[in-house]
Amino acid sequence: MNNLEFMSKFKPNTRCIKEFKYWIVCIREKQATLGDAVILLKREIPSLAGMLPEEGAEFPEVIKWYEDVCTRKFGAVKFNYIVMMMKDYFVHYHAFPRYDKNVNLFDIEWKDNNWPTSINIKEGIVLEEEKLEQIKNYMSE
Repeated sequence: MNNLEFMSKFKPNTRCIKEFKYWIVCIREKQATLGDAVILLKREIPSLAGMLPEEGAEFPEVIKWYEDVCTRKFGAVKFNYIVMMMKDYFVHYHAFPRYDKNVNLFDIEWKDNNWPTSINIKEGIVLEEEKLEQIKNYMSE
């Protein structure tokens, strides 16, 4: 993970769940639903239009891995992805697994409060690093 200072807000050195050639998946500090992540392009560009073909070609592999993990480990039934880049001017996706029932893991009862409508990214639990580490490790097993 070299030259990732531009994405330091998302703490890739400690919150990385999985690293791919062009992308890195990090656990989000604020969990609106269990397993929320940020999928970051490992190159600083301000727009999706600047992506290279090989970066775009790898993205479905990243999504498949993420959705498989969240479905298998947590019971996710749908996924929402948001690309806003309003405050952070580099390519990244916010990824939200969606649940049609409560999930009890990590000493927390997780409820998808907005199911089956759009995710509300302003809601959620801001977790301590220790809890984020537990979730991250569970997802990467």
